[in-house]
Amino acid sequence: MKSQSPPRSLVVVADVGAELFHVGDEAMLAANLAALRRQDPAVQVTVIGRGAAAAGALADADGLFLSGGGNLCSSWPDLLRQRVQLLREARRRDLPVATGGQTIGPELAAAERAALAEALAGVTHLGVRELPSAALALQMGVPPDRLSYQPDDAFFLAGRPPAAEEVPACPEEPFLAVTLDPAFRARLSSLAAQLARIVAESGLHLAFLPHVGPLGRPGDEDGGVGSALCQLLRMEGIACTLLPVMPPEPVVWLTQRAALVVSSRYHPLVFATAAAVPCLGIYRDAYTRIKLQGALAHVGMETWCLSAAIAEEGGLLEAFRRLWGRREEARGTMEGARASIGLREGRRWQLLLARLGWQQEAGEAPEAALFGWPAGQLAGAALGALALEREAGDAETWRLRAVVKHLESSAGFAGRALLRRRRKSMEGSTMLTEQQWNDYSRDGFLHLGKVLEPEALEALKQRADDLALGSVRNPDVQMQLDTGGAYEELPAAVGSFEGGTILYRKIQGLETDELFSRLVKHPLFLEICACQYGQHSAVSIFRAMVMNKPAGQGTILPWHQDGGDVWALDRDPLVTVWVALDPATRANGCMDVVPGTHRLGLLSLYGSTVEEEDVERYCLPERVQPLEVEAGHAVLLHNWLIHRSGVNPTPLPRRAFTACYMDGRTQSTLTGNYFPLVSGSLSAEPYPFVRQLQEENRTLRQMREEAERYAKSLEAERYARSQETAQENRPDMSRLWLLRNLLRRS
Repeated sequence: MKSQSPPRSLVVVADVGAELFHVGDEAMLAANLAALRRQDPAVQVTVIGRGAAAAGALADADGLFLSGGGNLCSSWPDLLRQRVQLLREARRRDLPVATGGQTIGPELAAAERAALAEALAGVTHLGVRELPSAALALQMGVPPDRLSYQPDDAFFLAGRPPAAEEVPACPEEPFLAVTLDPAFRARLSSLAAQLARIVAESGLHLAFLPHVGPLGRPGDEDGGVGSALCQLLRMEGIACTLLPVMPPEPVVWLTQRAALVVSSRYHPLVFATAAAVPCLGIYRDAYTRIKLQGALAHVGMETWCLSAAIAEEGGLLEAFRRLWGRREEARGTMEGARASIGLREGRRWQLLLARLGWQQEAGEAPEAALFGWPAGQLAGAALGALALEREAGDAETWRLRAVVKHLESSAGFAGRALLRRRRKSMEGSTMLTEQQWNDYSRDGFLHLGKVLEPEALEALKQRADDLALGSVRNPDVQMQLDTGGAYEELPAAVGSFEGGTILYRKIQGLETDELFSRLVKHPLFLEICACQYGQHSAVSIFRAMVMNKPAGQGTILPWHQDGGDVWALDRDPLVTVWVALDPATRANGCMDVVPGTHRLGLLSLYGSTVEEEDVERYCLPERVQPLEVEAGHAVLLHNWLIHRSGVNPTPLPRRAFTACYMDGRTQSTLTGNYFPLVSGSLSAEPYPFVRQLQEENRTLRQMREEAERYAKSLEAERYARSQETAQENRPDMSRLWLLRNLLRRS
C-alpha cells in the first residue's frame, strides 16, 4: 500500500492579535489563508501574530510566509525586529521563504536597514506593493528575479453583507464612505465644512467606516474621529452614519457599494478600487503617501491623492468635484486594469507556490519580463512613480529620489531608454550622482537641468512683473529699481514703485509669495540642502528673489562673493540655487564665474565685492566661464564662488530666480532671530540627530546581545553534543576491572 506524505506545515506571519482590531491586516491574512488552502486544503498553518516569540516557531515547519503589510519600516521597530528574526531563523534552517505584498521603508535607520538587507537575502520570493519599495529592495541587494510587483494581498478578498449583530443599519445609498485616522482630529472642522458642501452638491449620504478600533464598536481610534465629524456635520444640518469596526468581509462589501471613497487609511482604497469605486486618498507623510498612491497606482488612479495640508485648506472639495465629474471615466479605467491584474495574480501565485516548494516552477512567460509585469507596462508605471515623486510637496520625501532612480538603473527592462530620455527632462527630480557632487566640489557650481515646465515658467515671470507693476501686492515683498548706472549708486529697496514699472533690478521676499514659495520648496533643492547641511538639519531661507536685467539696460554687478559679515549671520550660508526664467546668454548679460574660487574661502571677512588686487590675481580672463542657462533650468552655486554679471543690450528682459538656503539654526547677529523655515523644524533639543544616533546605538546593542545569546546557545549545544559523544565512546569500566583481575590471577 502506497504511503501518504504528511501534510505541509507552513508558518504565516501577520500583524494580528493586537488589542485593537485592524481591518486591513486581518483582511490580508484572511485572503492569504484562503489562497493557500485553495491550493492545498490539507495544509497545516501556524499563524504568528504581533508580539509573538519567534524562537521555536519554525521547528516543524516546511516554509515561512509573510503576509502583506507595511511593517518593514523603522516606524514599527518591534514588528521589523520580529520579522528579521524569523527570516534569519528560516535561513538557518534552510526553509523556503515567500512574502505577500510588502511596503519597505521609506524610513529605515542605518542599523535596521542593514539587518533587513541581510535577512532579505534568504527570501526566495519577495512581493512588493509599490515601485519605490521594489527599488529599495533592489538597493538592498534583492535580485530582480525574486521580486514581484503586486497589488495588496486583500485586493481580491470577497465581501459579504454584514450580519444584523455586526451593524445596526447599512447606510442609505448612494453614499460617500469616509475613513480618517486620529491624526485628523486637529483640523476636522475644515474637512467637515467641505463634506457638508459635497453632500449638498452631489446628493450623496455620508457614512464613516472606522478601520482601527475595538471590534463591534466605533471606539476611540478612527471611531473617535468619526464621532467628532458626525457632531460637526450635525451642526451643518448634515446626517452621517457612524458604523462600528467590523470584520474584513462586511467592510469590503460596504466599501464596494459606496459611490465614492475618501480615506487616509490604505485598505479602504484597496477594497474600493477592486470594485472600480472612485477614490480620493489623503496623506500626512511620505510613508502614507507612498502606500496610498501605491494602492491607487495598480488601477491607474495614482494622481487622485492629496496631502492633508491641501485637503484641509479647501482642496478636498475641489478634488471631489473633479473626480465626481469624471467618475464614469475613472470606473472604466479601473475596470480595465482589474482584468490584467487577475491574470498577473494567477501567475504570481503559481510562482510563489513553486518557490515554497509546493509545485514545479514553470518557465516565465516572455511578456512578464520583470517583477511579474510586462516590461512596457512596468516602464510606464515607473515613469508615473517618478512623476509623483517630483510633484510631492512633502519635504520628507527627498530620500526617495535615490530609491526611485535606482529602479531605472537596476531593473534592466525594455523601457530603459524611454525612462532615461524622460529622466533627462526631469533632472530636477533625481538624486545627484556622486560624480555630480565631485564636479560641484571642484568647480563651485553645477548645472541641475530642467526644473520648471513652460506653464509654470510663464506664471512666475508674470507674477514678478505683476508685483513690480502693482497689480499684485504683497506687503512682505521689497523691490529695487534698475537705474542702469553704477552698482554703488543703486537706490534702496521699496515696498512698491510709484506708478509701477518693469524696469526693476530685483524683487525680494518671494518666499512669502504663493507661486514662488513652491519653487523654493522644490524637492531637489531641499535634497541638496539635506546633503550639504545634514539630513537631520532644518533648512531656512535667507532670501528668495527675482534678479532682472531689463531690456536694453541693466546694472553691472562686479566680481563678488555671497557671504561675510555684511550679511550679519552667525554662520555663512553655502547653498544658492539660481533658476533662469528667461534664457541667460552672453548676449544678454549672463552670469560669469571663476570655477574653483569657492575653495579660496571668503577673501574678505566683510564679504561681498572682491578687491581689485584679488580680481587681478584670481579672475584672469582665461579662467572666466560664462554660465549660459536655458529658461526653466537651474544652477547650483556655492556662495563663496566668485561671480559677476553684465548689462543686457537685447530688446528682451533677462529674469532669474535665486534662493539662498541656510542651516535652519542660523540666526541674525543683529536681532538674534531665526529665518523662515522651508524644511524640517527646530526642536528644543540643540541637536535632534543625537536622539536618532542613540536609538541606532540601542538597536546595535540589542543586535549584539541577541548575537551573543545565539552564540552561547550554539556553544552550549556543541558542548552537550561533545559530552554525549564522549559518553558513547567511554569504555565500560566494570568490564575493564574484571579483565584486569583475570589477568592478575593468571
